[in-house]
Amino acid sequence: MRLFSLLFATAILAPGVAAATEAQDSPNIRIGAAALYTPKYVGSDDYDLRVLPLISFDNLAGFELSGLALAYPLIDIGTGQGPGRWSLKAGPRVAFDFGRDSEDSPTLTGFEDIGASLLTGGFLRASYGPLGVRVDAGQDVIGGHDGFNADLSVGTYLPYGLLVENLAIQPAITISWADETYNQSIYGVTAQQAAASGLPQYDLGSGFHRASVSLLSWYQIDDRWQLNTVLSYRKYRGDFADSPILQAPDGATSDIFALVGVSRRFGL
Repeated sequence: MRLFSLLFATAILAPGVAAATEAQDSPNIRIGAAALYTPKYVGSDDYDLRVLPLISFDNLAGFELSGLALAYPLIDIGTGQGPGRWSLKAGPRVAFDFGRDSEDSPTLTGFEDIGASLLTGGFLRASYGPLGVRVDAGQDVIGGHDGFNADLSVGTYLPYGLLVENLAIQPAITISWADETYNQSIYGVTAQQAAASGLPQYDLGSGFHRASVSLLSWYQIDDRWQLNTVLSYRKYRGDFADSPILQAPDGATSDIFALVGVSRRFGL
């Protein structure tokens, strides 16, 4: 299995950085499918193209599911979206993250697979007028990478009809911070791994390891069907970009993440 970007887990089916959604009395469920183009693992120059299911819901017994993340907004206040309006939503969050197979690359010879991770933590989404901030943070609790990662996103939301009828878009920038355990699992090379792979030993601490620029869009085909797209450019930073894994012949210090999906809304 591969280590997916948290972007897939948090932002493909519903506006998340700057959009403030109105409270709903009944659950809103979306089911569909998406084509996903993403690196085989963090730092890989080889890509996979896969088709995956898309499932999300809002206000199902108070819970929200988007991609691979389940959240419960304990705080949900504000005056709405638009000029002079504000919103704040925050609460606990759990997100699933796939792991990394050492067989994906000769560079990873001698590396143990990184198992799937379950990130338990929280989220915060705040907006004022057209600007918004989102924070997602979590600690792995099932023995995958065993680390802590946090993403901070700043962006704006251009609602349906502002530029094109039935189209909403959301540009955003994101910086990602992780602790030493996460960074060593993803970017580091232990003495044992170095001896088996021929790569130099490489030790890392905590820090900001990645910056991203993203553009998300939602196109309402009709009152039930929606087309979703995500395009993200991600740049690895500093010592993390100097990792022997990223500097290998099949490695990369930047990559892209792209998704095109379609989903249908179901009401309860």
